[in-house]
Amino acid sequence: MVSLGMQSLGNPFQVQLLGDHAILIKLSKGLNGGIDQDLLALAQYLKGQKIPGLKDIILAYDNLTLVYDILDFDTNPYLFVNLLVASFIAEASNHNTLNSKSRLIEVPVCYDPSLGIDLESAAQLASCSIDALIQLHTAEIYTVYCLGFLPGFAYMGDVPKKIQLPRHPQPKAKVVAGSVGIAGKQTGIYPMDSPGGWQIIGRTPIKIFDTIKLSLFKAGDRVKFNPIDLALFHQLNNQEDVH
Repeated sequence: MVSLGMQSLGNPFQVQLLGDHAILIKLSKGLNGGIDQDLLALAQYLKGQKIPGLKDIILAYDNLTLVYDILDFDTNPYLFVNLLVASFIAEASNHNTLNSKSRLIEVPVCYDPSLGIDLESAAQLASCSIDALIQLHTAEIYTVYCLGFLPGFAYMGDVPKKIQLPRHPQPKAKVVAGSVGIAGKQTGIYPMDSPGGWQIIGRTPIKIFDTIKLSLFKAGDRVKFNPIDLALFHQLNNQEDVH
């Protein structure tokens, strides 16, 4: 374990081997909520090192996983990654803090009940009007915590407490691609047609995932939902279909 010993970086990291192709860097004390900004900064630091044999960096709530090629990576991965983490801490200490940089992605969403199939019942669950639910959902700038469940599915948070809604007891057999949902503290967009149990309150006309561009989002991104009307939704949706 590498102990940080500095207040600005919060919790210490633990380095742990995951078989012979991956290694885990984990916050030893977990999180109070949201993605850890120092872990995000560490991920960006590692990406900037251009490490031979490093195939992927997978960031999650309180950990990141390095996936590597054993033929090209350092012969002692555990020691090598510990030294990288120590180098990150030293650089952060010299600058007092090492700030992470995140993208802001604005996503148009139509909250018409014909697309947000649970919008009316969701408002009832939240004991508010439909307009109030939409205002609360669009007022926040969400952080992408991690990707999972489906390729390109981004878990974002935190949803305002007033509209934190439970999943459906029984998932729907088909949720349409682009559907925007809420489940507890998190909101997300279904990247493709799929079964799903989230409360669907709207839909975006933009593609979240395809096999060429892959995912629109990555962990650490910030996301702002912008409401649009049904006519603009269909116009933008038709443009996406042409492309």
